Amino acid sequence: MNIRHELENKVLNRLLQKDSQALKQMVDSYSTLLYQVALRITGDKRVAEQVLCDVFRDLWENPSHYKKVKDKFLSSYLIKLCKLKCVDHEEIHITRLLSKKSKNYVANNATV
Repeated sequence: MNIRHELENKVLNRLLQKDSQALKQMVDSYSTLLYQVALRITGDKRVAEQVLCDVFRDLWENPSHYKKVKDKFLSSYLIKLCKLKCVDHEEIHITRLLSKKSKNYVANNATV
């Protein structure tokens, strides 16, 4: 078994036991990488920070989800999760913009 994979499994097992130090270890290990991924995708520092929080919150709340996926490494899973969170944030942003434009259109054309 790969040493990296073995270490990640140990940390994951600690997360399953709600060991906050395990979460801190994951944040220390992966926050820079995940932030760079999120920033590259979103182009917004604030959104990238929010995505980072969402990724680690998901990891903390549901660490068993990783065991269900087919990624060999936890880092691969976290990067995919980060990308999905970026897409979610972009979809929410676009929906808000469209909703705002729709409301403005209706308000401006209500007298017609």
